Amino acid sequence: MTSIQATELAAYEAKHAREQAVQQMQEAINHLQRTHYEMDRYLERMEEAATDRERAQILNWSINHLVCNIMPNLRIDLLANSQAALAKSEF
Repeated sequence: MTSIQATELAAYEAKHAREQAVQQMQEAINHLQRTHYEMDRYLERMEEAATDRERAQILNWSINHLVCNIMPNLRIDLLANSQAALAKSEF
């Protein structure tokens, strides 16, 4: 591989790393927006609840949603991979 080819390959890999980073961030944002929508739905249900017992149950569901759906679905591992690819880029 010539020096020019190596430089072109490195430039292509850097561009790809930037595109991947943007895509991963957008996917995280989209997931957080969906979670915001779900939490709004839980809030509406809480406001409509007739008793504190119902409100407590709805609050429990919302806590469960946050714990079980936010972290696993954000794909922080992919964000970290993109960060590492950008950090080692020469461009």
